[in-house]
Amino acid sequence: MLNCAHFDHERKGAASSRSSFARYAIYYTPQPGTALASFGRSWFGRANDGATLQAFSAAGLPGSGFAKIPAAPGRYTGLHAQLMAPFALRDGAGLEALKKRLIDFATRRKLVETGPLTLSRSGRCLVLRPVEFVPALEWLAAQCVGAFDDFAAPLSKAEREDYANPRLSDHQRVLLGSFGHPHVLSEYRFSIKLTGPLDAAHLERVSQALWPVLEEICASGVTVDGLSLFGDTGGRSPMRLIGRYRLGA
Repeated sequence: MLNCAHFDHERKGAASSRSSFARYAIYYTPQPGTALASFGRSWFGRANDGATLQAFSAAGLPGSGFAKIPAAPGRYTGLHAQLMAPFALRDGAGLEALKKRLIDFATRRKLVETGPLTLSRSGRCLVLRPVEFVPALEWLAAQCVGAFDDFAAPLSKAEREDYANPRLSDHQRVLLGSFGHPHVLSEYRFSIKLTGPLDAAHLERVSQALWPVLEEICASGVTVDGLSLFGDTGGRSPMRLIGRYRLGA
Protein backbone atom coordinates (compact mmCIF):
# COMPACT_ATOMS: atom_id res chain seq x y z
CA MET A 1 0.00 0.00 0.00
CA LEU A 2 1.17 3.52 -0.76
CA ASN A 3 1.22 5.69 2.33
CA CYS A 4 1.89 8.99 0.57
CA ALA A 5 -0.88 11.19 -0.81
CA HIS A 6 0.37 10.70 -4.34
CA PHE A 7 3.10 8.84 -6.20
CA ASP A 8 4.77 10.85 -8.96
CA HIS A 9 7.08 9.06 -11.37
CA GLU A 10 8.88 12.29 -12.15
CA ARG A 11 10.46 12.01 -8.72
CA LYS A 12 11.71 8.54 -9.59
CA GLY A 13 13.22 9.52 -12.96
CA ALA A 14 10.80 7.50 -15.07
CA ALA A 15 9.57 8.32 -18.56
CA SER A 16 7.66 11.33 -17.26
CA SER A 17 10.96 13.18 -16.69
CA ARG A 18 10.58 14.38 -20.27
CA SER A 19 9.85 18.08 -20.20
CA SER A 20 6.85 18.03 -22.53
CA PHE A 21 4.20 15.74 -23.90
CA ALA A 22 1.96 16.06 -26.94
CA ARG A 23 -1.18 14.79 -25.21
CA TYR A 24 -2.42 13.87 -21.76
CA ALA A 25 -5.14 11.60 -20.37
CA ILE A 26 -6.66 10.79 -16.98
CA TYR A 27 -7.15 7.11 -16.18
CA TYR A 28 -7.81 4.79 -13.31
CA THR A 29 -4.95 2.33 -12.96
CA PRO A 30 -4.87 -0.29 -10.19
CA GLN A 31 -2.69 0.41 -7.20
CA PRO A 32 0.70 -1.33 -7.55
CA GLY A 33 0.86 -4.57 -5.62
CA THR A 34 -2.85 -5.38 -5.87
CA ALA A 35 -4.14 -8.53 -7.56
CA LEU A 36 -5.51 -6.54 -10.50
CA ALA A 37 -2.20 -4.72 -11.01
CA SER A 38 -0.30 -8.01 -10.93
CA PHE A 39 -2.69 -9.48 -13.49
CA GLY A 40 -2.27 -6.43 -15.73
CA ARG A 41 1.52 -6.72 -15.68
CA SER A 42 1.32 -10.38 -16.69
CA TRP A 43 -1.44 -9.91 -19.24
CA PHE A 44 0.00 -6.96 -21.12
CA GLY A 45 3.64 -7.80 -20.57
CA ARG A 46 4.48 -4.28 -19.51
CA ALA A 47 3.71 -2.07 -16.55
CA ASN A 48 2.14 1.32 -17.20
CA ASP A 49 5.56 2.92 -16.70
CA GLY A 50 6.90 0.97 -19.67
CA ALA A 51 8.86 -1.77 -17.88
CA THR A 52 8.88 -4.89 -20.07
CA LEU A 53 7.75 -8.13 -18.47
CA GLN A 54 6.96 -11.63 -19.70
CA ALA A 55 3.34 -11.82 -20.84
CA PHE A 56 1.12 -14.73 -21.62
CA SER A 57 -0.96 -12.42 -23.84
CA ALA A 58 1.99 -12.11 -26.24
CA ALA A 59 2.15 -15.82 -26.95
CA GLY A 60 -1.50 -16.71 -26.47
CA LEU A 61 -3.09 -18.56 -23.59
CA PRO A 62 -1.91 -22.11 -22.88
CA GLY A 63 -3.96 -24.64 -24.79
CA SER A 64 -6.08 -21.97 -26.47
CA GLY A 65 -4.91 -22.73 -29.98
CA PHE A 66 -4.54 -19.11 -31.09
CA ALA A 67 -1.53 -16.86 -31.38
CA LYS A 68 -1.22 -13.26 -30.35
CA ILE A 69 -3.97 -11.29 -28.59
CA PRO A 70 -4.02 -7.62 -29.69
CA ALA A 71 -4.12 -5.94 -26.30
CA ALA A 72 -4.00 -2.29 -27.34
CA PRO A 73 -2.85 -1.89 -30.94
CA GLY A 74 -0.78 1.19 -31.68
CA ARG A 75 -1.21 3.17 -28.47
CA TYR A 76 -0.33 0.75 -25.69
CA THR A 77 -0.93 2.01 -22.14
CA GLY A 78 -1.41 -1.13 -20.08
CA LEU A 79 -4.33 -1.93 -17.81
CA HIS A 80 -6.54 1.12 -17.26
CA ALA A 81 -10.04 2.55 -17.28
CA GLN A 82 -10.43 5.83 -19.10
CA LEU A 83 -11.88 8.76 -17.16
CA MET A 84 -10.85 11.55 -19.52
CA ALA A 85 -9.77 10.76 -23.06
CA PRO A 86 -6.37 11.88 -24.39
CA PHE A 87 -6.20 15.60 -25.14
CA ALA A 88 -3.66 18.22 -26.18
CA LEU A 89 -3.19 21.21 -23.90
CA ARG A 90 -4.71 24.54 -24.87
CA ASP A 91 -2.34 27.41 -25.58
CA GLY A 92 -1.13 28.82 -22.30
CA ALA A 93 -1.89 25.69 -20.26
CA GLY A 94 1.01 23.78 -18.73
CA LEU A 95 1.77 20.40 -17.22
CA GLU A 96 2.50 21.75 -13.75
CA ALA A 97 -0.86 23.51 -13.58
CA LEU A 98 -2.59 20.35 -14.80
CA LYS A 99 -0.86 18.23 -12.16
CA LYS A 100 -1.68 20.70 -9.40
CA ARG A 101 -5.35 20.74 -10.29
CA LEU A 102 -5.47 16.95 -10.52
CA ILE A 103 -3.86 16.56 -7.09
CA ASP A 104 -6.32 19.06 -5.59
CA PHE A 105 -9.21 17.39 -7.41
CA ALA A 106 -8.23 13.90 -6.23
CA THR A 107 -7.92 14.88 -2.58
CA ARG A 108 -11.50 16.18 -2.63
CA ARG A 109 -13.01 12.98 -4.04
CA LYS A 110 -13.93 9.78 -2.24
CA LEU A 111 -12.80 6.28 -3.09
CA VAL A 112 -15.32 4.30 -5.13
CA GLU A 113 -15.99 0.56 -4.83
CA THR A 114 -16.87 -1.09 -8.13
CA GLY A 115 -18.62 -4.06 -6.56
CA PRO A 116 -18.35 -7.40 -8.41
CA LEU A 117 -16.96 -7.23 -11.94
CA THR A 118 -17.69 -9.29 -15.01
CA LEU A 119 -16.05 -9.94 -18.36
CA SER A 120 -18.04 -8.10 -20.99
CA ARG A 121 -17.88 -7.13 -24.64
CA SER A 122 -17.53 -3.51 -25.66
CA GLY A 123 -17.90 -3.53 -29.41
CA ARG A 124 -15.27 -6.03 -30.55
CA CYS A 125 -13.14 -5.67 -27.42
CA LEU A 126 -13.13 -7.53 -24.12
CA VAL A 127 -13.43 -5.42 -20.96
CA LEU A 128 -14.04 -5.71 -17.23
CA ARG A 129 -17.17 -3.88 -16.04
CA PRO A 130 -19.15 -3.70 -12.81
CA VAL A 131 -22.02 -6.19 -12.68
CA GLU A 132 -24.29 -3.50 -11.26
CA PHE A 133 -24.45 0.12 -12.35
CA VAL A 134 -22.32 2.28 -10.03
CA PRO A 135 -23.45 5.93 -10.27
CA ALA A 136 -20.41 7.14 -8.33
CA LEU A 137 -18.08 5.87 -11.09
CA GLU A 138 -19.99 7.66 -13.84
CA TRP A 139 -20.14 10.78 -11.66
CA LEU A 140 -16.37 10.68 -11.09
CA ALA A 141 -15.78 10.56 -14.85
CA ALA A 142 -18.26 13.40 -15.44
CA GLN A 143 -16.50 15.48 -12.77
CA CYS A 144 -13.15 14.85 -14.49
CA VAL A 145 -14.53 16.16 -17.76
CA GLY A 146 -15.97 19.22 -16.03
CA ALA A 147 -12.81 19.93 -14.04
CA PHE A 148 -10.24 19.50 -16.82
CA ASP A 149 -12.03 20.39 -20.05
CA ASP A 150 -10.61 23.92 -19.90
CA PHE A 151 -7.10 22.41 -20.21
CA ALA A 152 -7.99 20.60 -23.45
CA ALA A 153 -7.41 22.10 -26.89
CA PRO A 154 -10.15 21.63 -29.52
CA LEU A 155 -9.77 18.54 -31.68
CA SER A 156 -7.87 18.97 -34.91
CA LYS A 157 -9.53 18.13 -38.22
CA ALA A 158 -7.53 14.88 -38.40
CA GLU A 159 -8.64 13.89 -34.89
CA ARG A 160 -12.27 14.58 -35.75
CA GLU A 161 -11.92 12.38 -38.81
CA ASP A 162 -10.53 9.59 -36.62
CA TYR A 163 -13.78 9.69 -34.64
CA ALA A 164 -15.93 10.01 -37.78
CA ASN A 165 -17.98 6.86 -37.20
CA PRO A 166 -21.32 6.63 -39.01
CA ARG A 167 -22.67 4.64 -36.05
CA LEU A 168 -22.45 7.64 -33.72
CA SER A 169 -25.82 8.99 -32.63
CA ASP A 170 -26.69 12.66 -33.00
CA HIS A 171 -26.20 13.06 -29.25
CA GLN A 172 -22.74 11.45 -29.42
CA ARG A 173 -21.78 13.80 -32.24
CA VAL A 174 -22.75 16.76 -30.08
CA LEU A 175 -20.60 15.39 -27.24
CA LEU A 176 -17.71 14.87 -29.66
CA GLY A 177 -17.94 18.46 -30.82
CA SER A 178 -18.25 19.83 -27.30
CA PHE A 179 -15.83 17.63 -25.34
CA GLY A 180 -13.63 15.93 -27.93
CA HIS A 181 -15.01 12.44 -27.30
CA PRO A 182 -18.40 10.86 -28.03
CA HIS A 183 -18.53 8.65 -24.92
CA VAL A 184 -18.61 11.13 -22.06
CA LEU A 185 -21.22 12.24 -19.51
CA SER A 186 -24.46 10.31 -20.21
CA GLU A 187 -22.66 8.13 -22.81
CA TYR A 188 -19.83 7.10 -20.47
CA ARG A 189 -19.53 3.65 -18.93
CA PHE A 190 -16.67 2.60 -16.68
CA SER A 191 -14.67 -0.28 -18.18
CA ILE A 192 -11.18 -1.73 -17.93
CA LYS A 193 -10.03 -2.72 -21.41
CA LEU A 194 -8.37 -6.12 -21.81
CA THR A 195 -8.03 -6.58 -25.58
CA GLY A 196 -8.09 -4.80 -28.86
CA PRO A 197 -10.66 -5.71 -31.56
CA LEU A 198 -11.28 -9.43 -31.98
CA ASP A 199 -13.76 -11.46 -33.96
CA ALA A 200 -16.65 -12.99 -32.02
CA ALA A 201 -15.21 -16.51 -31.85
CA HIS A 202 -11.83 -15.21 -30.64
CA LEU A 203 -13.51 -13.04 -28.02
CA GLU A 204 -15.40 -16.01 -26.64
CA ARG A 205 -12.29 -18.18 -26.43
CA VAL A 206 -10.26 -15.45 -24.72
CA SER A 207 -13.11 -14.82 -22.28
CA GLN A 208 -13.36 -18.51 -21.37
CA ALA A 209 -9.61 -18.78 -20.90
CA LEU A 210 -9.38 -15.62 -18.78
CA TRP A 211 -12.31 -16.26 -16.47
CA PRO A 212 -10.51 -18.74 -14.15
CA VAL A 213 -7.68 -16.21 -13.81
CA LEU A 214 -9.99 -13.28 -13.08
CA GLU A 215 -12.84 -14.96 -11.21
CA GLU A 216 -11.56 -14.11 -7.73
CA ILE A 217 -10.73 -10.51 -8.67
CA CYS A 218 -14.14 -10.11 -10.27
CA ALA A 219 -15.96 -11.52 -7.26
CA SER A 220 -14.25 -9.04 -4.93
CA GLY A 221 -14.32 -6.06 -7.26
CA VAL A 222 -11.76 -3.29 -6.99
CA THR A 223 -11.44 0.07 -5.30
CA VAL A 224 -10.99 3.08 -7.52
CA ASP A 225 -8.62 4.81 -5.13
CA GLY A 226 -6.56 7.05 -7.37
CA LEU A 227 -6.36 9.01 -10.60
CA SER A 228 -3.44 8.51 -12.97
CA LEU A 229 -2.10 11.19 -15.28
CA PHE A 230 -0.60 9.91 -18.52
CA GLY A 231 1.22 11.65 -21.36
CA ASP A 232 2.71 10.85 -24.73
CA THR A 233 5.25 12.54 -26.98
CA GLY A 234 3.18 12.29 -30.15
CA GLY A 235 3.20 10.05 -33.19
CA ARG A 236 2.70 6.39 -32.35
CA SER A 237 4.45 6.59 -28.99
CA PRO A 238 2.64 4.88 -26.10
CA MET A 239 1.22 6.91 -23.25
CA ARG A 240 3.36 6.80 -20.12
CA LEU A 241 2.49 7.27 -16.49
CA ILE A 242 3.35 10.72 -15.12
CA GLY A 243 1.83 10.31 -11.64
CA ARG A 244 -0.82 8.45 -9.68
CA TYR A 245 -2.74 10.59 -7.18
CA ARG A 246 -4.71 9.13 -4.30
CA LEU A 247 -8.39 9.92 -3.91
CA GLY A 248 -9.40 11.35 -0.56
CA ALA A 249 -5.82 11.42 0.74
